[in-house]
Amino acid sequence: MKNLSGLSVSLLLACTFLASPAHAYFEYAPNRNLQEEVESHAFRILPRNAQYTLAIDGDFFKPVLIGERNYEYYRYDTNHGNGYWLDLRSELKPVENLVLNLKATLTQGTTSNGPTYIAVVVPRAGLTYRVKNFLGMDWETRLSDIDRQTVGTGLFVEMKETAGGYIQATRGDFDARIMVDGTGSFGLDGGLIDFEPRFRNGLIGASFLIQEVDIDAHPPQFTGTIYSKHEFEGGLGYGVEWGVNSRSNAGLAYLTWKAEGEHWKISLKPQFRHYGKSIMGDYSRNFNHNYISYDQNDKPFTSFLDILSQGGDHVETYSGQVNLEYRINRFYRIYAENELFDYRYRDSPEVSGIFFRAGLRFFPFHEREDEFGILIGNKYLVSSTSLAPNDPSSRTYLLPNQPDFELKSLFKQINYWMIHYSIKM
Repeated sequence: MKNLSGLSVSLLLACTFLASPAHAYFEYAPNRNLQEEVESHAFRILPRNAQYTLAIDGDFFKPVLIGERNYEYYRYDTNHGNGYWLDLRSELKPVENLVLNLKATLTQGTTSNGPTYIAVVVPRAGLTYRVKNFLGMDWETRLSDIDRQTVGTGLFVEMKETAGGYIQATRGDFDARIMVDGTGSFGLDGGLIDFEPRFRNGLIGASFLIQEVDIDAHPPQFTGTIYSKHEFEGGLGYGVEWGVNSRSNAGLAYLTWKAEGEHWKISLKPQFRHYGKSIMGDYSRNFNHNYISYDQNDKPFTSFLDILSQGGDHVETYSGQVNLEYRINRFYRIYAENELFDYRYRDSPEVSGIFFRAGLRFFPFHEREDEFGILIGNKYLVSSTSLAPNDPSSRTYLLPNQPDFELKSLFKQINYWMIHYSIKM
């Protein structure tokens, strides 16, 4: 990551008042609650009734790097275009309280070498069963694909694609969940077990994490956190979390604010994080990415793994995010997304910078949300490739559902422009 010296904390914090969570030109399509989602989208045309719901969400894209050696980068990048990403989703309810979600992703990041070059289908299925008023509580359990998960406020696990299972019990304002993530939430081979009791959806909460590993480096076997998060009327919200294990401690604090008028929207999120030395044991250079693909574009550059990949786990971070959108008329909108970050490592150089995306969105059809877009930015999803073992001169292609063992963050600062067409049916 490019190191920008001289970016002061005062400038950074001042700029956070022009910042917000990323909107992203391509939004993640969740593999659950599809019926509720589609009911709010009257423009969708695929069949649906009380027993089944169908939906297709996709993006056709073409990025072009600016001032870079395109060939040297594109040869390792499986998402450089002309490409597409299509999510085919269905939700089936054969009986009351039983829900089956099926999601098949059809993707081809580039057609440069032919119509089937690096084309792949990624299947996902999740089964949810709910029982009301059993032992005085409402119960929900889900198996296999459990979609994106955030533990607490995101101090360690944030917006992570997971597979495994969970069981959750709710009584009044209290709920508790046990989750097993078999994909390794900390980016390691081996599962993660999380027990999370909460009051009022996280107004007061705690998480207790155990990470299993299958490598020689061993993290602490137990990590606990306490947290609080809430959104008030009027658009203001906050989140705080503090964690500890046998080696060190960590903390996170953020504020959020959202507002909108007849033609505009804005949201802000300044954030601070602290990770003590060896907070995750002695494996900070051993984690891997096990899901790098096009629908990661809506994630912010503030996750635990992104921070560790830049310089280790003894660090204080200051960051802010922005989302601004102005609706010119029914057909045209302009938007800008910005992220400022200043990562101050104790054992390696400081890392600072700005990510941005800005563009025009054109909605060609009345009463539909399909859109044509053109954007310019420098927040570019890393390539889904990895160095071959013991051979730094070569790389191997990896598909979206395969692990990447190269130490790197989710995004790179590369100037580019992109045209894309997003469709929803």
